[in-house]
Amino acid sequence: MTNKVLNALANNSALLKWIVFLLAAFGFVWSMQLFIAGNAYYSVKNSIEVWQLSPDKASTQKVNSALDKIDNALNYFPNNALFYQIQGQLFEWKAITEANTKNTDSPTTDLTNKVFNLQEAAKSYEKSLKLRPNWSGSWIGLASVKRQQGELDDEFYSYLESANRAGPQDAILHKFIVDFGLQVFSARSFHYVKIKERLKHHLNLGIENPLSRDFVLKTIQKHNANEAVCRWLRDASYPVKKRIPNCITYN
Repeated sequence: MTNKVLNALANNSALLKWIVFLLAAFGFVWSMQLFIAGNAYYSVKNSIEVWQLSPDKASTQKVNSALDKIDNALNYFPNNALFYQIQGQLFEWKAITEANTKNTDSPTTDLTNKVFNLQEAAKSYEKSLKLRPNWSGSWIGLASVKRQQGELDDEFYSYLESANRAGPQDAILHKFIVDFGLQVFSARSFHYVKIKERLKHHLNLGIENPLSRDFVLKTIQKHNANEAVCRWLRDASYPVKKRIPNCITYN
């Protein structure tokens, strides 16, 4: 074998080693980015779940910290629909926490901040839906923004319908319908008439689903609706009814 052939083989071997090295380096960097982004997502998701059960534990400082984590995750994966969906939830929580600590010197500033945060939330949900149109959480997010804006119009109900088509069994849908439905029921709002059948349906599914059960049961307690819910779910299964206080008697 001539020196020319040997040199060519050596060069090819060196090139192959460099390709393998670069692929390994790329894989390592990608894995690290995925690890960091995944940790950020689950950390923020856990925080939101805690705030949903105990809203007093949320604060603007905590929300801003969570937004920084999701922003970092989106820097690595800018086409992730789930990250945009949870970013939208954080902007909604920021609107809530800032409203709870109003700037009494400037109510105009308070209103401006709320409008801005809700607009940012809607933008995040819309980005999520562009990437994944059949994501129930983002449709619920748009409905939630309308609710915070006090706009319970046809568009609001169309978002609920889209969420139901996308994920009829999703915990986030059960939570929202139960929270909204029991609020308008307690307030004796005419919106209860529009939501009552969905409310009964998602109360049942929400208690069945372990991912929404605690939230649903706590919401029932918050509105002192045990008796009404028990009546609505008279045809539900025993495991569902037994979780509602005083719904099952043995007399």
